[in-house]
Amino acid sequence: MPHTSGVHARTGDVTNAPPRVGIEGRLTRFQRVCQILDEAVGGPSEEVSFHGPFWRGMSRDGFVSKKVFGKPLVVVGASGESNLVRALKGEAPFGADLPDPPVDASFNRMPSGRAPVPAMSVAFIEQWIDDGCPDVDDPGAELNWQATNAPAASSRTDDIWFIDEERGWAVNSNGQILHSEDGFSTWEEQFHDPTVYFRCVGFATELRGWVGTLSAGRRMFETSDGGATWSVVSGLPELAPSAVCGLSVVNESVAYASGTNYPNRPPRMMRTVDGGATWQAWDMSAHATLLVDTYFTDIDHGWVVGGVASVASPTRDDVRAVVLRTVDGGNTWVDKADAISAHLPQGEWGWKIHFLDDRVGFVALESFERGAILKTTDGGDSWTRIDINDPQRNANLEGIGFIDESTGWVGGWGSSSFEEGFSSSTVDGGTTWRDANQIGRFINRFRFFGDPVTVGYASGLTIYRYSAEPATRAGAAEAAALGRAAAPEPLSLLDDNEPRGSSLPVPVSLTVPDHTARLRVDLWDRFGEHVRTLVDEPQPAPGSRVLDWDGADETGRPSAGSFILRVTADDHSESQILHITR
Repeated sequence: MPHTSGVHARTGDVTNAPPRVGIEGRLTRFQRVCQILDEAVGGPSEEVSFHGPFWRGMSRDGFVSKKVFGKPLVVVGASGESNLVRALKGEAPFGADLPDPPVDASFNRMPSGRAPVPAMSVAFIEQWIDDGCPDVDDPGAELNWQATNAPAASSRTDDIWFIDEERGWAVNSNGQILHSEDGFSTWEEQFHDPTVYFRCVGFATELRGWVGTLSAGRRMFETSDGGATWSVVSGLPELAPSAVCGLSVVNESVAYASGTNYPNRPPRMMRTVDGGATWQAWDMSAHATLLVDTYFTDIDHGWVVGGVASVASPTRDDVRAVVLRTVDGGNTWVDKADAISAHLPQGEWGWKIHFLDDRVGFVALESFERGAILKTTDGGDSWTRIDINDPQRNANLEGIGFIDESTGWVGGWGSSSFEEGFSSSTVDGGTTWRDANQIGRFINRFRFFGDPVTVGYASGLTIYRYSAEPATRAGAAEAAALGRAAAPEPLSLLDDNEPRGSSLPVPVSLTVPDHTARLRVDLWDRFGEHVRTLVDEPQPAPGSRVLDWDGADETGRPSAGSFILRVTADDHSESQILHITR
């Protein structure tokens, strides 16, 4: 079973010799260097012509004294003078195979005939050389969280999916599908739709993937070319979820989807077993009132989490958490949390499910007023509820991720106001928690790679990366040459996108750029249900303007709580969380 739902996690072994590990079982920095070189050529078992896989099975001392084609591989303490770095970057005397080779280049870039090594990985090797090529773990090798260059989506980036440590996709509250080839050091917008709320994403291969939405009539998108083009999945069955909140892609043939997170709609699931050619759907009302995340390990065995209520016309205050398991592809379900139902409070439901292996798993429990998780250590046969007891009293949880049975994080909205975006961490399996807002805000999903973990990602206000590699900023020219962005775009429509509270009427200050062909201003509730279109205006006058929202939906009914504001000028959107205070 992989480390995250549907993610193909790689192992940490990077040499033919028994791996040498450092602090808390992690790879040493030298091992990570060798792992990067293996990744560059397609994996640790790939054949390498020309210079051969010289790093495999080699000691640190052998590596730093190695010569390739008579040239020293590294100059300890001087990455800029090291031929390994020059070869990876395609700098003279390397890069003869590049379209615009450097002067005096006589050797090909490394790896020849393959994609260049990502900038973050090259930066890691440079730092290792500059630090003296250490062969043991040290404080500099500590893994930590850093913001990537992905754009900040003020509601949040709802979901991420990676097919390896560098290549991934993201969907966010700005109506975007984003793609990166280098861990979001650079990125490109593959698709944008101002009318759609994207919720989840999953890929079977580097080409075949799906995105789930909360928007009626456009509940799922698909791609067969890695996201170069996206199209609406048509012909979904009558019982398909009205909104797709969870998506688990098992392989090229099998994928499951779940929804919805609305207690006034029927909970449903659907699956494909033929790669998306057809979908089968069924009602889950006998087991749940609302459904959110799903996770399958194969065509038959899987989970879905949400909540169940025992009253008519329930609200979220009436549900308690369910953790439903199937062993026959969804034909039958058992609530494995039922044994502790007396200890599960109402107004709390399962949001995200995360398994480390076939034994240890976790569920984030969402509640407006509390913070808690469920934990299993017997493969899901039994579950224990654990309160989040950090000093800031984190609540309204959504994202959950662990790198081992002891070390993990939770994130989400932080409180009933949806404004704080708190994160919390534990190093003792959840017994105690501490504030950890430095890892990122508004986190909804974690993904990890390696055993032990060497790389991880979290989606929230932006996309965050967990690694020992230093943060890098790709140059504008380099990014432009790749057709990607190297930094978040500055705000141009909204004055700011920090969450804010306001009494009625709610003022919305925005700027309409020159030559805008169409302006839209939309509002969704905090759970992604469309509330109102405030503006849909062709050829709007440029300049600043202030809109006043009276708090009513499209039918004129008053609304309360937290909302997602999205302003769109042509193909550019920006969003903000609004909280009505009365």
